[in-house]
Amino acid sequence: ISPFSLGKLHMIMSTLLLLCLLVSSHALSQPVGSKLVQSSLTPPNPQAGRWRLMLDVGREQGTWMPPEWGSSGTRLAIPLLVDFLPLRSNLEDDPLVGRNSLLVKPVDEATFINENGEQTIQVQAGGWSVEPPKEGKSPAVLRFWLDFGEGGEKRDTVLPPGRVFFTAAGWMDEEIEVGNKARSGLVSLLENDILVKLKAAQEDYDQANALAKVGKLSNLVGLSTKRDNTMARIRSIDKSLPKKGDGNLKPGKFPFIESRFRIAGGGLCVKRPGKVMGSEYHILGTWSCTPVDTDESLRS
Repeated sequence: ISPFSLGKLHMIMSTLLLLCLLVSSHALSQPVGSKLVQSSLTPPNPQAGRWRLMLDVGREQGTWMPPEWGSSGTRLAIPLLVDFLPLRSNLEDDPLVGRNSLLVKPVDEATFINENGEQTIQVQAGGWSVEPPKEGKSPAVLRFWLDFGEGGEKRDTVLPPGRVFFTAAGWMDEEIEVGNKARSGLVSLLENDILVKLKAAQEDYDQANALAKVGKLSNLVGLSTKRDNTMARIRSIDKSLPKKGDGNLKPGKFPFIESRFRIAGGGLCVKRPGKVMGSEYHILGTWSCTPVDTDESLRS
């Protein structure tokens, strides 16, 4: 991917904390955890990004949750509308999200349905951060947490009270455009040039006598190396682009990012004391999100 898009996001994130310090503190005056009443689809802060989250809580492969937790396969679906704000959270930091996190606020209560009907959870504000992409290794990573009050449950699947952590990959439109263009160029080079020449060189080598093979071998090896290097570059770009399984990711507004931002589905986890020392993060399920300004169900 072009150094331009990578460098731009690094610049955005490096100035993010400085900009936060210049924001008036009165915007944080509303008590954390109080219910917010906002009927408009427009967030109160023009730089905010409003997203509709959908939590899918349930047993996942590799989780360290207790064996009985979610063993029936029951899933707990919890929709929640939140605002990502360009303001310091002023809340206790967590190593997963990082220091000096920014503010993510619920717009209203979370709701879910269990065997007793519709239930509500008072969700409190949390902190968010974005880790810039690593070229050829991984895209940008959005991390945040919210406090789910007393939690909730459906049969043997329980959303524990307290902080729930969210992690997902994200992309600016520019990154995807530049990455797809670079990938298309490499695929075209591979299919229309390198592989054609390699096939011809292989046939020429196979038909040559033993003496002639010695002279043709270096050309065959060179083209094979060029093929392998080009395929490695394609795989490298693929690591930094949305996966096919991510589907059609809708772009939305996000603080400090000039172009539209796309967020893939990610993982949920909770923090637990380590078996020996420190802390562990136990997989709690998955989540997805949709920007409100492209969510037609919220427009109606």
